[in-house]
Amino acid sequence: MNLLNKVIVFSFLFLQFHIAFTQTSKPLFKSQVALGEISDKKLNELSGIISAKQSSCFWVHNDSGDEARIYLIDKKCRLLCTYELESVAVKDCEDIARVIINGNSFLILADIGDNKAERENIKLHIFPEPTYQQEDTLIHIPKKTIRTVTLRYKNGPRDAEALFVDPVDHQLYVISKRDFQSTVYSASIFNNVKKNFSLLTPVQTLPFTFTTSANISPTGSAILIKNLTQIFYWTRNRTESIEQVLSRKPTLIPYQIEPQGEAITFGLNGEGFYTISERPFGLKSSLYFFEKL
Repeated sequence: MNLLNKVIVFSFLFLQFHIAFTQTSKPLFKSQVALGEISDKKLNELSGIISAKQSSCFWVHNDSGDEARIYLIDKKCRLLCTYELESVAVKDCEDIARVIINGNSFLILADIGDNKAERENIKLHIFPEPTYQQEDTLIHIPKKTIRTVTLRYKNGPRDAEALFVDPVDHQLYVISKRDFQSTVYSASIFNNVKKNFSLLTPVQTLPFTFTTSANISPTGSAILIKNLTQIFYWTRNRTESIEQVLSRKPTLIPYQIEPQGEAITFGLNGEGFYTISERPFGLKSSLYFFEKL
């Protein structure tokens, strides 16, 4: 069997496997709607997104082609302000998340990309969520406000592009990308503010691969995981652990594939969720909204 035939057969089996794994139900979200198109050249390789506490705005970041910085955009994809992390060097930032500590919102810039699975350690940079002022265009986040946590996989290096923090118990979850079945890893780093190193322990295997982003709702009642071609959705009872939730069949959300869709986030007010894409080969990238029914 030549390489092309192998790819075709693998793709067919992979698709059938995904169909068997997911459950069908009545629609949970409306079809995706483009809210705005990325036009600023600084935003060419968007790899992470999270809803900002600033109304109708989002924090986004690029991956390995950029420095340690995040950007604030509005729903029309207009760049409002750039925020640079002072004295922080990054290799490949692949996702962004939020954790609430003592009632305060912190952002997590996740330097976890590792295409060749050769990084002994990966890093998270945690800092207070900035408050945007209308006249701001470039802000430096002081080094003294940034907490850097080093992580190491218990079973060796992995490439990953997705993470989230459970708002119920503050447990961190990172999801591998290139394993034949994406693996969910966990670590406890937010119950001790002085803890700056932790092992990532595998806790769950998912029956799909190439995970590119994940997010949990602000209340912890729902989880989204996406890869390049699909979006998986789970609801969660308050008494369930993340491992219990992800062991169930998810709902497959209808999704019109983006050029290189690597970012997903819930809205902060339960309105639905959003996705955004890189711009490979200069293709168009839009902010899409999936309104909850």
